[in-house]
Amino acid sequence: MSEKQFDFSIRMDKENSTPESEPFDMTVTPDTKGPKSVAVLMFFGGLVLILLAFGDFQLSQLEDLSDEEIDLILETPNSDIDTEITNEEYQEFHDSARQGYLIRAAGLAISGSLIVIGAPFLYSLNKKGAYLGIEGAAIGLVTGVIGSMLINDAADQFLSGPLLLTYELLTYSCGICMLICGALTSLPLVNARARMALNGNKKVRIKTDSESEE
Repeated sequence: MSEKQFDFSIRMDKENSTPESEPFDMTVTPDTKGPKSVAVLMFFGGLVLILLAFGDFQLSQLEDLSDEEIDLILETPNSDIDTEITNEEYQEFHDSARQGYLIRAAGLAISGSLIVIGAPFLYSLNKKGAYLGIEGAAIGLVTGVIGSMLINDAADQFLSGPLLLTYELLTYSCGICMLICGALTSLPLVNARARMALNGNKKVRIKTDSESEE
């Protein structure tokens, strides 16, 4: 056997001894922890909304504020402006804003209740919980902004100084908070692995090109 033939046989033996590549397993597993974490946040967030609704409802039912309560509210704002807000002006503002408080209270109560009810469903990996949370956030967004706008309009009519900015910022903050709440409750439906957990805990196996050709 010549030297060239010997080298060629060695190269052939090396090529034949190369191990075959094993198929690459890419199994996508469902994420059960994510939806459960969102469910816990939903539950406590819904309770906060219910407490806020209770506070607004109390304000809507309170016809006359005492002079001590008004003085306590106006103490800081009146120290920052030249023209002080009188107790009568603040009482007129309160009377005009009561409808806004009532609308916001009703909306936040419904919103918080739906979110609290949806939390156990989502914790048990039932997509109904996410839908209830989204519905609650949408109701809270609409009614919260409408109620806050009515309160802000009353403030524009009867108040002045820093209180105007306070009630205007409350309108924006209410809308932003409810948007964040809606985005949070929709995460299990948007995330692929979390959505798999809500669809029956099924696994998805991704095939490689070599497996597809076979």
